[in-house]
Amino acid sequence: IVVVLAAIIVPLYFTRTAAIAVVRRNFKGYFSNPTGYVFLCVFVLFTSFAAFWPHQFFNANLANLNHLNQFLPLIMLIYIPAITMSIWSEEKREKTDELLLTLPAHDFDIVIGKFLAAALIFTVSLLFSQISNFLVLASLARTPATYIVDLDTGLLTTNYFGYWLIGLSMLSLGMVASFLTRNATIAFVFGLAFNIPLVAAASADVIAQSSQIAQIISRWGIYSQFDDFQRGILSLSSTMYFCMIISIGLYLCMVLIGKRHWSGGKDGASLWWHYLVRTVALVVAMLSLTIVFNQHDLVRFDTTRGKVSSLSDDSRKLIADLDPEHPVYIEAFISSEVTKEYVKTRYDLISMLKEFGSHEDI
Repeated sequence: IVVVLAAIIVPLYFTRTAAIAVVRRNFKGYFSNPTGYVFLCVFVLFTSFAAFWPHQFFNANLANLNHLNQFLPLIMLIYIPAITMSIWSEEKREKTDELLLTLPAHDFDIVIGKFLAAALIFTVSLLFSQISNFLVLASLARTPATYIVDLDTGLLTTNYFGYWLIGLSMLSLGMVASFLTRNATIAFVFGLAFNIPLVAAASADVIAQSSQIAQIISRWGIYSQFDDFQRGILSLSSTMYFCMIISIGLYLCMVLIGKRHWSGGKDGASLWWHYLVRTVALVVAMLSLTIVFNQHDLVRFDTTRGKVSSLSDDSRKLIADLDPEHPVYIEAFISSEVTKEYVKTRYDLISMLKEFGSHEDI
C-alpha cells in the first residue's frame, strides 16, 4: 500500500506542486484537532471487534480475517463518508473555495490533491488496524512451547490490500457527495447513499424476483469483487473493478468543480448534455474493460502460503484437456457449520471450488 501511494505521490511532488500543497493542507487539517484521532481510534476499535469479537472466530480456530471480511464494508460505509463529508462542503461553507480556486492550479490538481489527502487519512487508519489485528493474530497463533507463529502473512496482506481498494473506491464516491452540497451532514448522508448500493448488492436476492438478475447484481457488488482478495488472490479483474469506480468518481468531481466555468453561460444547457454524454461514455468504457478482464483474467497471483487458493499446473492442464462434449459437473453440499476438525477442510474446499469457477475454461 505504501509503495503504491509513493508511486503516485512522488511524481506529483516534482510535476504538480499545487496538488501536493492541497494534500498537505487537507491531511494536516484533519489531524489538527482531536476529531481526527477519535475517528482513527474508533475505526481501529471497530475493526478489532469485528475480527475477534464474534464467537465464531474462536470456534473456527483459524488465524485469518474471515469475520472482519464480512463486516468491514459495513464499517467503512460509515467511516468513509465521515472522512469525505467536509472535503469540499466545508470549503463552501467557510467561503474558502473561492480562494482555493484562484490558486495557480488546474482543477485536476485540486481534485487529485483532496483525493490523495483523504486516501492518506484512510491509509493511516488502515495501517493502525493492520498492525493491531496482526499482533492479536500473532499472539493467538503462537505455539507456547516453541514460540513459532503460524500465520499466513500473504493472505493477511492481500486482505488488507483489498480493504484499501474498497476504501479508495468509496472515497471517490464520497468526494462526489461532498462536491454537491455545502452542508457537511448532508454530504455525509449523500456519501452513505452513493456507497450503499455497492455494499447492498450482495443481498440482491432479497428484492430481485429472478435469481439470475440477483446473481448479476451481486457480481457487481463489493463483496463479490473482494472475494479474490479474501482468499489471498491478487487478480487483475477485481483490481480493475475498483479502479473503474475510482476513475468514475474522480471524473465526476472534475466535472462538478469545473462547471463554474460554463454552467452560467449561454451554452450552459448544452454543455450539461455534453458532459453527461462524456460521463456515460466513460462509464461504458470502464464497464467494458471490467467485463473483459472478468471473462479473461490475465493476472491471478496466489499470495497464500502453499498456494492453497490456486490451481496447480497439472490441474490446469487436466482442465484444458477435457473434452467439451463430455463435461464434468461438480456438485458440493457443504454445511454452514461443521465440527472444529473440519473447519479448515471446509474453508479450503470452498476456496478451491471458487477457483474452479473463476477459471475461464470451466
